[in-house]
Amino acid sequence: MVVIHNDDKMASVYGTGFRIVEHEADTGLEIYGRNLFELLNHGSTALFSLITDPATIELHVTKEITLDIEEESLVVFLNELLYLWDTEKFLPGRFSVSKERGRLVVHATGEIFDPGRHPVKKEVKAATYHKFSIQQQGDLLKATIFLDI
Repeated sequence: MVVIHNDDKMASVYGTGFRIVEHEADTGLEIYGRNLFELLNHGSTALFSLITDPATIELHVTKEITLDIEEESLVVFLNELLYLWDTEKFLPGRFSVSKERGRLVVHATGEIFDPGRHPVKKEVKAATYHKFSIQQQGDLLKATIFLDI
């Protein structure tokens, strides 16, 4: 089993692990990581940095998400997190990803939205497959994904 946690060393390697790209009516994300596990971690951090201030999220509740291992796992994962946000107002703050029996298991730890502490910046409807790609760039993977705002 391989486990990847939020890792402050990643910030010193290549910034935050993501870059927000404005594109016509949508918002795009360029997400960087050494492997799929890090793309999931940085993608979720990027997504929720658009929704609220990640520094306000405390770690009280853990949710589990299981995914097939495939290139599209990133889109599926971000949409699963948006589903938890829409239905339960769950704000993830920390992630661990493991590979178990050929599937990815993500534990997202965070808390339930509190309007007194969590400013809402943007409403994000969905992560889309529009122009979705994952490319190798040197020793990093770069994922490009657009969000329906």
